[in-house]
Amino acid sequence: MRAWAVRAIALGLVPLGLAAGLWRAERDQPLWLMSSRPAPAFEAAGPLPALPRLVLGVHYPWYGTPAGPTGRWRHWNHARLGMPEGHILGFHDPRRPTGPGRLDIGATHYPEAGPYDSRDPALIRKQLTLARDAGLDGFAVSWWGRESEEALGLAALFPLAREAGLVLAPYYETGDLWRRGAFGVADDLISLLDRHGSEPAWLRVGGVPVVFLYASHRLRPRAWDAVRARLSAARRRLYLVADAPSPEWLAMRPDWLSRFDALHVYTPVVFLARGRAAGDVYERYATLASLAGRPFIPAVAPGFDDRQVRTPGTVVERAGGSTYDETWRAARSVDPPWVLISSWNEWHEASEIEPSLEYGRRYLDATRGWAERFRQGAP
Repeated sequence: MRAWAVRAIALGLVPLGLAAGLWRAERDQPLWLMSSRPAPAFEAAGPLPALPRLVLGVHYPWYGTPAGPTGRWRHWNHARLGMPEGHILGFHDPRRPTGPGRLDIGATHYPEAGPYDSRDPALIRKQLTLARDAGLDGFAVSWWGRESEEALGLAALFPLAREAGLVLAPYYETGDLWRRGAFGVADDLISLLDRHGSEPAWLRVGGVPVVFLYASHRLRPRAWDAVRARLSAARRRLYLVADAPSPEWLAMRPDWLSRFDALHVYTPVVFLARGRAAGDVYERYATLASLAGRPFIPAVAPGFDDRQVRTPGTVVERAGGSTYDETWRAARSVDPPWVLISSWNEWHEASEIEPSLEYGRRYLDATRGWAERFRQGAP
């Protein structure tokens, strides 16, 4: 190719590169929000440690069946993914029996009453009753944006949670929704407030609704500053509970938590699978959160096995219940205000405490005991 042609092509690509850069800047921090002044100081919404101790389970309202309100199989027919690329190797088929009383579903364990529809009111009432009887105060509910089916699931949960005397907090899935940029994330959060801001069952701190943020680090710090500014401009306030991939990551970013009200961990499995002691990891997280003037909320888990949906998968054995006990001891060692159970019903990853054919209600019984000791401060 002639040199002049190469130069022409290169010059022609310059505007495209500039446009891409401007789009990325606009996504992460909308130009209308930019200012020569630094972002305003962010004050925590309320004294979380002064609140009664709470135990919250992570709830996934994404399951569907043809006979239920969803009208089709959803999530029970999960793909089999080749990792780490995430290539689709095939799908589970819940129409196909795999043995007596069992269908081919994307789960390691089998729900006690079989696959269910998360938006079925009878099913929701049963889940809430089981959770309350097991000592839970409520759920952190996976939420995938204002137009998602999980948004319908949260809407179905709120009135029934109020009836059951439990609280809910949306769990915003930043890990995927970060692509919407600051403007899109802010609009999602404002939509949550528009739709459910008056719900009595929404967990609040000092009157401010709580939202957990999964994989919040996927959105850049300046983008979170822009989200904050957008919420402020709309005269809205949320108690945002962020996370961090590791204590080491957080230690290198001492100003990260200044944008949020609290720090949490979704699951200890990430650390356990690498041979790290959950108690040591939680101690470091708690110290860093304390230095930032923010409370730390640890998580407990019975185990993990995602080999039905990912190849190769990750396995942390339940070890006859000792994994659950170990993570509860680790969580309690940092004297947290709240404890997160990961999970109530993430069947794809076999981290559920919801009753199964394999374990019955064993983990609900264990949860009741740990929750009582946690609230009483007993050893």
